[in-house]
Amino acid sequence: MISSLPVGTVCPFAGQIDPRGTTSTPNSTWAGSACPAGRPVSPQPAPDAPANNLEAQGWMLCDGRWLACDAFAELYAALGDLYGSKSDGGTARFRIPDYRGLFLRGFDAGSGMDPDAAQRLAANGSSTANQVGSFQCDALQDHTHNYDVTNASAVSQSGQAAGVTITSKPTTSPNTPAARVSSGETRPRNIAVNYIIKFR
Repeated sequence: MISSLPVGTVCPFAGQIDPRGTTSTPNSTWAGSACPAGRPVSPQPAPDAPANNLEAQGWMLCDGRWLACDAFAELYAALGDLYGSKSDGGTARFRIPDYRGLFLRGFDAGSGMDPDAAQRLAANGSSTANQVGSFQCDALQDHTHNYDVTNASAVSQSGQAAGVTITSKPTTSPNTPAARVSSGETRPRNIAVNYIIKFR
């Protein structure tokens, strides 16, 4: 069944892949955007990780590496220049996606389920584009809370008078907090995997 998957298919891989080459460099595709980038953390070496032969089976890590178009013709036919293109010493090259440290989201394709689809950043980092491979900054939707406030002057010997109920403003009003509440991002519980792409 695995051999019948089309070239360009991406799958999560639960095994360790020893980082080498471009896998230890930061993702700089959207470095010029308004999305804050985190600090790159050196991958942990895995001396006890079992040897794997992913590339011998036609798979490679989605780490944003550049490949020669003629040497990986099948993958280039699937991806084209979507993630970037360049000429290196007369050799035409294309880039594969870099999914390290990112969650994947289904392409909206006109469904309306991604309300900010028009603001997505192009896969090659060059502009704004709603397309497969495009990037979206992290965000936290504005929200409000109702809360009760009891006026201390309304307390009597016989008991507390009825409190006054007021409605709060959005958490971004009137000023955005100067410091983050806890971490550098908003995230659900998660497990790290290696995303791999089929190249032949």
